[in-house]
Amino acid sequence: MKPPPRGTPHLLKLWNRVAPRIPARARIAVFLDFDGTLVDIAPRPNQVHLKPKARAILQRLARHPRVTVVVVSGRRRAELLQYIGVQGIRYFGLYGWERSAKCALPPSVRQALRRARAALAGHLRAYPSIWIENKRSTFSVHLLDAPPDLQPRVRREIRALLKPFLRTLRLVENIRDVEVLPRSMPGKGIAVRQFLAQPAFCRSFPIYFGDDLSDESGFVAVRRGFSVLVGKRRPTRARYSVHTPAEVATALTKLEAAVTRR
Repeated sequence: MKPPPRGTPHLLKLWNRVAPRIPARARIAVFLDFDGTLVDIAPRPNQVHLKPKARAILQRLARHPRVTVVVVSGRRRAELLQYIGVQGIRYFGLYGWERSAKCALPPSVRQALRRARAALAGHLRAYPSIWIENKRSTFSVHLLDAPPDLQPRVRREIRALLKPFLRTLRLVENIRDVEVLPRSMPGKGIAVRQFLAQPAFCRSFPIYFGDDLSDESGFVAVRRGFSVLVGKRRPTRARYSVHTPAEVATALTKLEAAVTRR
């Protein structure tokens, strides 16, 4: 078993100490990233697969009277419904902005996205291993297949090319991609805070699982609960760690047992 990130203890090893911190009879709000958290990273976004163990625990938690499950992802909401499709879960796509099928951007923002995407597409033809995913309301520049020594240079070039658009758009630099999104999409942390500010959830005990840099704001947003980094060693604001999506499913199963007993 790989060591956990330095200074970030492994959640499953400490579960007997962590479980008593979950308030008895409190409502639990579980926030989950998708890629790298619920499913393993795949070569292409359409090749992911939610394993039966993960689907089963999500189904049970979604039916649990004390638990609310929210998936907060950079993917579009329609894709989350496609790949998870468990009833009773709240699906927040595009970093928490897309919470229903009715979300729409102003024409000026859509135009800025098209122009920025076209500018990058022309420049990135020099790098065949790098490709752009058009999500309509955002787009991602995927770096997963690019040689590690090339990625810093490409990131610098992306930042430079997009400077003229930064009044309308902003960049989210993740581990495996650079996301370009409108400034009106504030990110996962604010989406989590807005959810927890609702009267029905303001007293909930929040838990957040995520693997990417965009999840750091979510970790901060659940300070009164606990946060879990999924994956490799790196600096993080998360309080605990697990190594893989399979361990996320195990942790959720332990959470279900703890909440049911209390």
